[in-house]
Amino acid sequence: MPEAPIEVRLSTAADLPALIARESNPSAHFSQSQFDLMSDGGYYYAIALRDGEPLGTGALDCRASKLCPELKNLWVYPAMRRQGAARAITTFLEAQAAAQGFVEVFLRVDPDNEAAIPMYIGLEYTPTGDHIETAYDQIGADGQVEARVQVDAVYRKSLTVR
Repeated sequence: MPEAPIEVRLSTAADLPALIARESNPSAHFSQSQFDLMSDGGYYYAIALRDGEPLGTGALDCRASKLCPELKNLWVYPAMRRQGAARAITTFLEAQAAAQGFVEVFLRVDPDNEAAIPMYIGLEYTPTGDHIETAYDQIGADGQVEARVQVDAVYRKSLTVR
């Protein structure tokens, strides 16, 4: 029997318990914070599901920033990988960007992330040659906050050239 199709939509409050249950660091409150960002507008937190089972999530940030719009936090649960969820999420979020009038989407990735880079290239993102340094607070499993700095490579995808 063929697998059910992947459904991608914006996350809802009803999705939060299942998303929170899958967080590797619950004290960071990642899913809740991503969901909360949608209330201000310009931020889209999407969930991919198959038969109601979450496969992964991703976000599109269309608020003014260095990279706008920016694909962020694309995550497919390890047991659900290589089933098309990442492509389904990015396609959905790229459609959100196009509906807002954007003609390209950006993302940033750690240059040492050997798993993500080939995936992004397979999703038609290309390196720009630019890098962005980002300072952020990381919440450890013990709830302690640690200041971090990361330098990411910037990738882009045209929404008009196919």
